[in-house]
Amino acid sequence: MLSCNLLRSDRCLCVTDSVNGEAIAVGTYLKGMPFHAFSVHLFDGAGTYSMEYMLAIFREELGEKLPVGSTGVLAVNEDFLDRLMIPNILSHKTMLLMKLTQPERLAPAGISRLLELSEAKMAEEMAEQLGMIAFRAEEVVEMPHLALFSETGEPMAIGGFHMYTEEFVELGNIGTSVHHRKKGLGTQITSDVSRLGLQKSSLVYLVVFADNPAAIHLYEQLGYETVAKFAFVEFSL
Repeated sequence: MLSCNLLRSDRCLCVTDSVNGEAIAVGTYLKGMPFHAFSVHLFDGAGTYSMEYMLAIFREELGEKLPVGSTGVLAVNEDFLDRLMIPNILSHKTMLLMKLTQPERLAPAGISRLLELSEAKMAEEMAEQLGMIAFRAEEVVEMPHLALFSETGEPMAIGGFHMYTEEFVELGNIGTSVHHRKKGLGTQITSDVSRLGLQKSSLVYLVVFADNPAAIHLYEQLGYETVAKFAFVEFSL
């Protein structure tokens, strides 16, 4: 998670905390999200770590853009959660980081096509209908997105990326219209966008909430496996 943020240097604020010149923790704030998005990583030997120092630096840097009392979301590897002191926790969900390890299990290429710039608004409307919490309209312009359309031109499924670099790609913004579910479209759009990702990098990932067993089963069927678990912690700043 943190590595993904650091690659977005134009949108990422980074804070490193050190003791005696040795880094013990690094955190990021990702600008442009529909919520205040943080991530943190603890280095070996950090022991129990409080987020207060990092949050104070982020408040200083962001000023009125990060008001006291607002709600933030923190992504952190669950292995660190017991050692991390997070203020005013409101909720906690588990996310699975899944990696494509068996691309031969992807469905054969379908009839999805790349979205054009003029269709970015359509993608934004569909993302809103599907409740894609991390969707940014700019992503449709910045990174390739695919869609499946009906014979009448209605969008049925969409898939794209949150990260698209040679280092790795992270699938995102995947969803099927409520009017076209249980038709295998999720399998098709995920396979097509995964294959597109492989053209950019051999390292293809996606993130899914652990309380979505149907999606997890689909991804496993297509050759993805869980490689890490992250906590998605909502807290009050």
